[in-house]
Amino acid sequence: MCLQEDIPMITKKMEALFDSPVGIISKLTGISRPTVSKFFNQKALKPSSREIIYERCLDLIEEKEARHKKVIARKNAILKES
Repeated sequence: MCLQEDIPMITKKMEALFDSPVGIISKLTGISRPTVSKFFNQKALKPSSREIIYERCLDLIEEKEARHKKVIARKNAILKES
């Protein structure tokens, strides 16, 4: 479920984690860059587009954070062995 009040936090997180979040989301969803840009600028969108973009952003944030945790654990294991 897409909560309108969460969108600013999600877009801010996406912009912090990815160099070109609009391009990435557009490529992955097939939704046009202008439409994805509207989401990131909190403009009115069709509910179906907003839901798709919202969910894909959450997926990408989750994947990126999981990879980050894995890298940290790997680094800690390697440094512990030294």
